[in-house]
Amino acid sequence: MTARFRLPTGVRGQATVAAAAVVAVALLLGSAVLVLVLQGALTQTLQDSVTSVVDEDAAVLSVDGTAGLARSERDEGPDNVLVQVIGYEGGAAHVVYTSKASRTEPVTDARPAAGQTVVTGRSSLPLPLDLRDPLVVARGVEVGGDTYVLAAQASQEAREQAVRTTAILLAVALPFLVALTAMITWWRVGRALSSVEAIRSHVERTSASRLQDRVPVPPTHDEIAQLAVTMNSMLSRLEVSQRAQRRFVSDASHELRSPLATIRASLDVVSPDDPETSWEQLDPILRGESERMSRLVDHLLLLSQADDHALTVSRRDVDLDDLVDREVRRLRRLTPLTVRLTNAAVRVRGDEHQLEQVLRNLLDNAARHAVGTVDVTVERGGGSAVVRVEDDGPGIPVADRARVFERFVRLDESRSRHSGGAGLGLAIARELAVAHGGTLSVRESPSGGACFELTLPLPSSAPEPPTGGSGAGDQAGSTGATGSASSIR
Repeated sequence: MTARFRLPTGVRGQATVAAAAVVAVALLLGSAVLVLVLQGALTQTLQDSVTSVVDEDAAVLSVDGTAGLARSERDEGPDNVLVQVIGYEGGAAHVVYTSKASRTEPVTDARPAAGQTVVTGRSSLPLPLDLRDPLVVARGVEVGGDTYVLAAQASQEAREQAVRTTAILLAVALPFLVALTAMITWWRVGRALSSVEAIRSHVERTSASRLQDRVPVPPTHDEIAQLAVTMNSMLSRLEVSQRAQRRFVSDASHELRSPLATIRASLDVVSPDDPETSWEQLDPILRGESERMSRLVDHLLLLSQADDHALTVSRRDVDLDDLVDREVRRLRRLTPLTVRLTNAAVRVRGDEHQLEQVLRNLLDNAARHAVGTVDVTVERGGGSAVVRVEDDGPGIPVADRARVFERFVRLDESRSRHSGGAGLGLAIARELAVAHGGTLSVRESPSGGACFELTLPLPSSAPEPPTGGSGAGDQAGSTGATGSASSIR
């Protein structure tokens, strides 16, 4: 059973085979070109040497005839050149003069006209077989009215030997060069891939409990180093995401535990044998806790939809000033604080219920932390509708102004539902603002408290509404309302 040859499948093997193949093809082509160029150069040098002999002898032959040629020739001349003068009588060629007495046969059958030169023994494209035949340069020379052929012949054996030796050396060196290239490529690619293997093995060992680990970054400043940096950046993001997820689950569990504990304790109190405890007495407690759990679940669902980019917004015209006026009136009924409103008629496009939730969260948050006054301002500016909610409370430190919009984050450490809510209000408000193409930010108010600024884009074709609005410059306070605003911050 014959074994099949398989190409390497790994990057290292494929790179080695590819490099060896490219070098082999390049060396083969280069060697062939070198041999042909060398042969052509040697043949051209020999031809120039023989042609110079023909030039000199042709000048002598045309003036002094063969006798003068005999006096000028010595043996076979330079490069062992054989010189013959060939004449034709009755169409038959015969040697009139030869520089070597033993060579009486014509060296060429070419019959050039007077002044014409013919070269035989080489072709326009040099090939190794061309060197086996001697090189002959023949020229027609007119002497005393007759035309003779002056031919000079030189052997190419020395040139053939030089070309053959060069070809053999190249043939012997080529496999060694290809093998050396393959070994260097195998070693260098292995060195490069060792860093990739270190990254791979490190990532393979990384689990959900070891996201703090980082892959080694090689000091090469190349693509592999960039890959390691990218992997570390990804691990950092996963670690942050995991921490946020764990904190989210922990905080959600904590928030759900309190109403569940209250409901369980209330059910434990009820006894059929205790006439003093009735369902009517527990109904407000159970109903309040169930509503609290329902709101928390709704908030968590909304945030999960925002994370999955599945938060839908119904786009329709909404009178933002009317929404603000309605929420301000609600807050006045629920709190003894002074709530001042400076309103301007502004219309935006969006979901009325979601915008109402944003405004309610901001107003309840301001009421929770205000000392005595909450200021609400609605205006137009820079192609946007701007709503500012300010309080005169303790404010938010600069270091916490970005963190305050995170989920389950409250600057007060209390988790009591009377002094601190679930910590989702501002996170939900920002998600809804972003879903409407707007922004929500916080800064310090002139009174020293917090100033939350909501911006929403205005419709591009919306007409300019009349100035003024409901509650402009209104200043009122509502006392006697039962309950308190829910805590957001």
